[in-house]
Amino acid sequence: MLKITITDLPDEQRWSLQGQLVGQWAAELKSTWRAAHHAGDTRGCIVELIEVTSIDRSGEAVLAELMSQGVRFIASDVYIKHLLQNLRTELERDRMKNKQDGDISR
Repeated sequence: MLKITITDLPDEQRWSLQGQLVGQWAAELKSTWRAAHHAGDTRGCIVELIEVTSIDRSGEAVLAELMSQGVRFIASDVYIKHLLQNLRTELERDRMKNKQDGDISR
């Protein structure tokens, strides 16, 4: 099970997740994100993963998508911090590759 709490503040939107970010719950987070986060919203977004107990591949994919959209994360668990660092590294690697591919195609 995954509990999602969204707090709207004037300068940011804060999402607190509790439980398991796996399977159908990862899909629920993705669906909730798309419904609640509006493209024109200029506020920053923070997702707290402090009370997340497990993350599977589908959860990782959702976190990577949110990260690519500029979401910042708060985590206290060593494993989740490590996972987030790996996702950041992959995202940067993809950006560099896309930039190089764009330069080559010119």
